[in-house]
Amino acid sequence: MQNQIKLQAVGSHPESQPKLIKSPVAPIPEEALRKRIGGKVLLSIVVNDKGRVSDARVLSGPQELHQVAIDRVRQWEFEPPAHPPVETKVEIGFGYPMECPGPISDRGEVFLGGWLESKKGIVVGPDWDAGQPLPPYFTEDRKAGIAGGMLLSITVTPDGRVKNVRIIKALSPHLDREAMETVRQWRFKLIKGSPNGLPDDFELRITYRATCNPRF
Repeated sequence: MQNQIKLQAVGSHPESQPKLIKSPVAPIPEEALRKRIGGKVLLSIVVNDKGRVSDARVLSGPQELHQVAIDRVRQWEFEPPAHPPVETKVEIGFGYPMECPGPISDRGEVFLGGWLESKKGIVVGPDWDAGQPLPPYFTEDRKAGIAGGMLLSITVTPDGRVKNVRIIKALSPHLDREAMETVRQWRFKLIKGSPNGLPDDFELRITYRATCNPRF
């Protein structure tokens, strides 16, 4: 979840708008994440002589984001204002990148389909603890409008290595080639079944999505 911050001093000394020097990010509530709730939260805060937020109250915004907005500004630090205390209005925008056409997109995202299950019922998963990279999603491909799903067939050996990578559903020659090369370097962990059932064949789905940053 991304955010944008706007500050506006109010009161008798608007020229003494304090300078924000530290703005830690507070965790987003689980309900807001699950429902993908975004929007703007407007708060009134008071900055004391030490540059800390001594009071904060919500003026408007989605109810699910009120507490996280308060928790966030309570952690902020400002340069000590010239005429403390200073009342300041703060607007925090919370938003998620949204899927959009590649030519106007800001960035791209790559997703996997989760654990892999073979026809024999053996389940494996990528060993992310090994620091394995996702397949690249090149800017030129994204801007050209190439997006969607790719399906690979891979063979996983008893020691978790990958061999016999082939394309079942192609996306583009460029991304297909790079995805196959990336996946060949991966290691997998056995999730369910006997290691004696390996090597075995699995289908790996990879999804490429172009996204636009939220516009507040």
